[in-house]
Amino acid sequence: MAEHVSRRQWIAFAVVIALAIAASTLLQWWPREGRRLTLTPVVAAVLNDAGSPRAGAAGSADVTVVVFTDYRCPICKATDPALMRALAADPFLRVIYKDWPIRGAVSDLAARTALAADRQGRYAAVHDALMAARGPLDAERIAAIAAEAGADPARLAADLNTHAREIDAQLGRHSQQAFGLGLAGTPGYLVGPYLYDGGLDDRRLAHAIRLARQAGPPR
Repeated sequence: MAEHVSRRQWIAFAVVIALAIAASTLLQWWPREGRRLTLTPVVAAVLNDAGSPRAGAAGSADVTVVVFTDYRCPICKATDPALMRALAADPFLRVIYKDWPIRGAVSDLAARTALAADRQGRYAAVHDALMAARGPLDAERIAAIAAEAGADPARLAADLNTHAREIDAQLGRHSQQAFGLGLAGTPGYLVGPYLYDGGLDDRRLAHAIRLARQAGPPR
């Protein structure tokens, strides 16, 4: 009898855990409406961090999207193409990338590799390739993906070593910025003045950009 009860308890516990995981995933896929932020010191640091890689419009940008990502985050991988499409279609959009490796040592190495590739102007290509990669990552595969994306392997290895402290500091700033904004995990977006905790597909991202254009930058 005790064994039967114990088994039932374990089954109930497993169901509760599964439901919690499912709910967490659903919240990441269906983010809350964006929370409007003002130009606090934290937001200013997020926007003005010169070490964070950038893509898209520069001085002509009227909307800036800041994205916090992890290369082992499945929702980041699923929604990254929407951001790529928006960037390609919108000449007045700027994207600031914040590598935030919160899923272990492999995530950390992938983020370091992308930031090292930025030293040779290959951040965007390596970022896109790592996001598009399916299956498990390890050091050998990360290096191969970077090379296939056009990063020179010898220079990449040298930059990972030579600029290790700078990359450490950059990742540390990204982590502080994410926590300062109150993000719960990846992906997270700051679209204009609106903060979104969770994935943005094409429709939600387009809606967020429209709202940001109406509202203007954080102030």
